[in-house]
Amino acid sequence: MTISNFLTYPYSRGHIHITSPNPSDLNFKTGFLSDPKALDIKALAWSYKTSREIIRRMTLYRGEVPSWHPPFPSHSSAACIDINGPLQSVENIKYTAEDDEILERFIVERVSTSWHSLGTCKMAGLEQGGVVDGALNVYGVGGLKVADLSVLPGNVGAHTNNTAMAVGEKAADIIVKELGLWA
Repeated sequence: MTISNFLTYPYSRGHIHITSPNPSDLNFKTGFLSDPKALDIKALAWSYKTSREIIRRMTLYRGEVPSWHPPFPSHSSAACIDINGPLQSVENIKYTAEDDEILERFIVERVSTSWHSLGTCKMAGLEQGGVVDGALNVYGVGGLKVADLSVLPGNVGAHTNNTAMAVGEKAADIIVKELGLWA
């Protein structure tokens, strides 16, 4: 069994901008873990510690795979344990300041995405950095609509497949109405 931690609503922000008429000329920065107060790192550290405590109390627990955990020193109570059976009388791991530094470095070195990128053409007013309006029209470009997950103004705490279908269905309603195909 594996438990993974993801930030559904991160504070960090990146950007992507076309910098010339050539669409391959991009200024792209993921922005992972770039929030000035390091709230995303703190949230991931808390999530790691909490999920680890939850799984250690499950009857299916059979130890940890060290390569999936920070390299805590062997003398630390946070060090991975090798066990072939559920733990008995589980107590919370006591993390030291050194352990916390190792955990935060591990998070920064291993950060990745769940590949549910969205929001690059967000629906919002121009003054809020929007690219499309409520009818999915691209500002300043006649006859062009965007109808995919890039129009979402922020992340969703849901499966993106269902969200993409909802955007597509709404886009179909808008287009059919604008073409006068249905009343």
